[in-house]
Amino acid sequence: MKGLFLIILFCSLAVVTSCGGSAFNEGENFGNLLDTTGGLTLSQSEHEIGWGQADCLPCHNLENIHLVNRTGTAIDIVAIHNQALSGGIASCASCHGNNGAP
Repeated sequence: MKGLFLIILFCSLAVVTSCGGSAFNEGENFGNLLDTTGGLTLSQSEHEIGWGQADCLPCHNLENIHLVNRTGTAIDIVAIHNQALSGGIASCASCHGNNGAP
């Protein structure tokens, strides 16, 4: 039983660290995507680890995204966060492109 617990603990830690953890009180911080060449649309050079993946949720927790406006422009961050929560993974591509997924 102890061995199973350790395996589960190890796997859980591996998943969290492989996606590059973040401060939960401020959400994810990848800088201002508007300052990049593609704007909000992700590119392979900006999203190396997850590029080509259609499922964003193994690395991005919907409860922990779009909590702080990092764009430098006036946007309704609460509405954007709520849109991500209600739309789920289907709402990611409408702003961030298909992430290189087929």
